Amino acid sequence: IYTEARLAFRTDDDGNIGLAVHAMRKEPQLDFPYMGYKFSPEDKAQLLKTGNLGKTIEVVTKLGELFDAYVSIDPQTNELLALRADRVSIPKEIKGVTLSDQQYKDLVEGKAVKVEGMISKNGKPFNATLQVNADKKGIEFIFGDSKSLRERQEQSLYPGQSQGAPRKLCGLELTEKQREALDSGRTLYLKNMVDKEGKHFNAYVRMDKEQNRPRFFKYNPEKKQGKQEVEAVAEGHKTQVAVNNEGKTNEATKHLKEPLKSEQTEPTADQKQKQERKARRGHKL
Repeated sequence: IYTEARLAFRTDDDGNIGLAVHAMRKEPQLDFPYMGYKFSPEDKAQLLKTGNLGKTIEVVTKLGELFDAYVSIDPQTNELLALRADRVSIPKEIKGVTLSDQQYKDLVEGKAVKVEGMISKNGKPFNATLQVNADKKGIEFIFGDSKSLRERQEQSLYPGQSQGAPRKLCGLELTEKQREALDSGRTLYLKNMVDKEGKHFNAYVRMDKEQNRPRFFKYNPEKKQGKQEVEAVAEGHKTQVAVNNEGKTNEATKHLKEPLKSEQTEPTADQKQKQERKARRGHKL
């Protein structure tokens, strides 16, 4: 059988690790009972709209065990997922904001709750909608308008076209807090990013919402620079990134076959000798 699938390791009761195969479905199977629970028309509409059921329900395992669970749709496979409610720890304070009694109650019940004035790691405030998601096994942060199930699927299946900050940027793994900051419109100064030739560079980074991709800056774009044009890449790394990542050349680098090192703008003495030897061989031919 040839199929696309999501793979995961699972540990059985004896501690043995096995491989679980989650085959991709064309659409969620909502017309059949799920763990003993039959979805109402309202339940189906909610799951198809947001990917989350938006409430807790009582389900039963194959062994007859009953428990309350949050239910969501895996956007990659369209598989229904249940998360035991008693295994989800919901704090009273999130990102510096103390939830009101009503906000806390709604969040525990599985509803989407908008929270304003949260503080990111870099000390800047941001707003987001919070909701328990069974696929993420906890609380997810939804920025801007709530994403539909279709948007979540496109983000999972086509990461290059997804909305929001990437998980990995020029070889640098971004933390969830860094991605949250970028998604909320903040600017980060990232160090030790790596270009396509394996050379390191640093730059200010901010998401371009219209083109849905990160932008690199020499200066912090949140600070006024007068009429001075902001460079796309930190000045010391501009030539390096242009040659190594974009395949561009100038008069000094047009014959180079080796990638430029960090902050290199012209050939080294050794590279110049290689260029001259190559030029002489070209004239002989």
